[in-house]
Amino acid sequence: MNNKISIAFGIPKNGWLPVDFHYKNFRLEFDASDALNNPIEELYNAITTLQNNQSTRITWWLEPVAYFFDIENKGNDFVLSISKIEDLHNEQENAIQLIGIVGDEKEIIEPLSIVLKQFSLHVYDEKDWSFCLVKKVN
Repeated sequence: MNNKISIAFGIPKNGWLPVDFHYKNFRLEFDASDALNNPIEELYNAITTLQNNQSTRITWWLEPVAYFFDIENKGNDFVLSISKIEDLHNEQENAIQLIGIVGDEKEIIEPLSIVLKQFSLHVYDEKDWSFCLVKKVN
């Protein structure tokens, strides 16, 4: 359990979702937009369809800053890399990696799955958050 990540979603408001991510001494708090993409849908698709030797990216857009959660499946291990870019629209800019976490399914995928299930227990007004997981998670 010492290697397990912790992530929580707040209540979305007007297309902004509070995200609070912890791993050991690393903490990342931000409000992600659903204007360009829906990171909840991307996260759901990532953890439910990621197969061995594949990787996927979840983009958390903060307008113009963005965080990327890259998840790679390496058989029994998973790698979660978190990086940041100051302007998502600047094609010349490279993202800077903030942390890389290696763990098994229980340490990496399970916390993400739990937070998605918790998020799906609530129905949000369309103007606050448009994607609903209730039908997908149950």
